[in-house]
Amino acid sequence: MTFPVGSTERHTVVFSFDKFWGRLTITVDGQSVVDSVQMFSMSTVKTWAFFVGHQEGHSVRIEKHRTVFFAGFRPQPVYAFIDDVLVAQGVA
Repeated sequence: MTFPVGSTERHTVVFSFDKFWGRLTITVDGQSVVDSVQMFSMSTVKTWAFFVGHQEGHSVRIEKHRTVFFAGFRPQPVYAFIDDVLVAQGVA
C-alpha cells in the first residue's frame, strides 16, 4: 500500500507485509522506518505511529487488523491515518 503525505511538502509512505515470511516494512521516501519480521502475535490489531515532514509535519498511524484463528490464511485489513483521518486502506 502506498499513499502520499503532505500538501506542500510531499512525501510517499509505502507499507509492505508478506504473510508467508512475516516480513513487514514501512518506508518514507525510500528511507526505512520499520523493518521487522512478525511470525506470532497475540494482539489482533498492530499499530505503527511516526511523524513525517519537517516544515509541514504530520502524524501517520498504520493499523493492521487480523482475525483470531487462521490469520495467515485470511485477508488482513490495513488502514492508514494521517492526523487521525483515514486516507488509505488495503489488504495484507
